[in-house]
Amino acid sequence: MLKPWKLIIKMSNKIHDDIQYAGFGKRLKAFTFDTLIICGYIILLTVATMVVIKIAEFMGLSLRWPENPILADMIAFLTLILPVILYFTISESSPKQATWGKRKAGIRVVNANGKTLTGIQAFVRSLIKFLPWQIAHTSIYHIEGLPFAPVAPPPMVIAGFVLVYLLVGIYITSALISKNHRTPYDRASGSYVIVDK
Repeated sequence: MLKPWKLIIKMSNKIHDDIQYAGFGKRLKAFTFDTLIICGYIILLTVATMVVIKIAEFMGLSLRWPENPILADMIAFLTLILPVILYFTISESSPKQATWGKRKAGIRVVNANGKTLTGIQAFVRSLIKFLPWQIAHTSIYHIEGLPFAPVAPPPMVIAGFVLVYLLVGIYITSALISKNHRTPYDRASGSYVIVDK
């Protein structure tokens, strides 16, 4: 007969053995669904921006996208990227442990104990996950003359785009081949993506 503490260990190992980590296919499916949410938000943001511009014109004001690349990048971050990061943060630290896309794909995000991520864990996870998107925006805003007469991008912009592709490549490769299909943003936040049973 097993001693009580050995029985507990055996039971916990059995529970752990039952966990199925979400592979790249399921994660991609979830992100594809979430991209629909992101695209919907981008459309709403575009419509809202056009309405504000029309109202400003009606009032005799002229609103233009700032020429200062730092200010333009900051506006894009605050109005587009940060809300998307917060959507993932709030969803993955909620009792459902998943965004809408993850629920559709049948997966969820948990910590090392199988519990819900804290708000900070979920924020770190989302921030690192969408870092390539932010770097791409920053690089684009530092190309002079966009969108109508762009000039050759400076070396720092080219380096930014190289970094974007490098990070995305690392994210995809790690989800494909690493143990438990963990990405750098999973490791940084102490999270695991598992199949919801």
